[in-house]
Amino acid sequence: MGGRDDIYKYEKRNLSLIISGRFESLIGAAALMVAMPLYILDKTGSGMMMGIFTLLGILPRLIITPFGGVIGDRINRKHIMVILDELRGILLLIMYLLALSNKLSIPLLLFFRAVLSFFDGLFDGPTGAMFGDVVRKENLKRATSLNAMANSVANIIGPIVGSMLYGYYGFANVLILTGLLYVFSGITELFIIYNHSRREGKLNFLKDLVEGIKFVKDNNGLRFLFTFAIVINFLMSSLFSVVWPYLLRTVWKFSSNQFGSFQVFGTLGALVGNIAIMFFLHKFSSKLLISSGLLIQQTTTLIFSFMIMPFFGFNNPQLYIINSIGVFIFSFFNVLVNIPINANLQLLVPSELRSRVFSVLSFLATGSVPISSMLYGYLIDRISPFWLFLGVNIISTVVVVIFLLTAPKEAYEPVPHDSTAVV
Repeated sequence: MGGRDDIYKYEKRNLSLIISGRFESLIGAAALMVAMPLYILDKTGSGMMMGIFTLLGILPRLIITPFGGVIGDRINRKHIMVILDELRGILLLIMYLLALSNKLSIPLLLFFRAVLSFFDGLFDGPTGAMFGDVVRKENLKRATSLNAMANSVANIIGPIVGSMLYGYYGFANVLILTGLLYVFSGITELFIIYNHSRREGKLNFLKDLVEGIKFVKDNNGLRFLFTFAIVINFLMSSLFSVVWPYLLRTVWKFSSNQFGSFQVFGTLGALVGNIAIMFFLHKFSSKLLISSGLLIQQTTTLIFSFMIMPFFGFNNPQLYIINSIGVFIFSFFNVLVNIPINANLQLLVPSELRSRVFSVLSFLATGSVPISSMLYGYLIDRISPFWLFLGVNIISTVVVVIFLLTAPKEAYEPVPHDSTAVV
């Protein structure tokens, strides 16, 4: 293969293999993330154990992510993808054998959870960076949307499969299904046609990582997108993972089934958004999608924040409808913002730096969530959750307006970097 154009000849094949491989593993991961907490609660009934489980799902991934980015710019990304999927599959099959012989204790399960989180951190940056290597720049929006659409479907199917398998056949069967799906995913990815040119020079984690950070600092459009993504993630992620669930379960007393249905409405909104981009909206400019998506999303969220206030006097059935419509619309327009931004990030960063840059973004965005979660958890016991929800949305709207007024042109319509990573 003499150049990038040779790889682009296999664009459809590579894209279908990457997405199908990810789809297989994501179904398993989503099933496992439903069954594993249920198993821990059924065995221990301990909220503390659930807290440790959550922490072990975040910390190892967070710590290793920057190193995964450095490795992903040094080693063939396809090889990283295949090896880590196979390792996760083997690990889960070992857990299955231990569960069959009743030797899978809770401490051992938590250890495996930490190892899986470690592998996830190594996996994210390199595989996310592959898209720009195998997809033409003019097709990136549609390809990113197709990938996100597959993720949405997997996140609908996975929890259903996980809860049903766990409920009817036990935890061991969830483990073997997930393990096999990871193995099949790795086998699928073996057939991706991808060449990688080795970087010259000795591996130096700190130097390589600093090089990625410096690139972000020196690129105006990238710096704007990074700053915006981190600030909005800090404000909004925990709002919908801490404050909103508190309102749903503690204040309005919605049942677990009703609570789960809101997750479904959110996933469906994202799915419809991805379908819209795939078939219709990809023709519009990234600037139009990002700016209109942000404005409509924030307007919807502000209206929603006011409508749920107690002084409007809506009853629970009416609040159920308001929440369902609100989360659907928010998820729909969130996709219209995220897809072009993700595609722009692929274009703004050359392949030889992309894994490190993506890992830095993932590290900062993920690392900010526990901080905002603790902050909101502290505030929710001291001020009304309704005013907290509204206040955070007002601050987010100010951030969005500042971004729209000050973001440079390259944040919306980046000039692609030439790259030497794929030859």
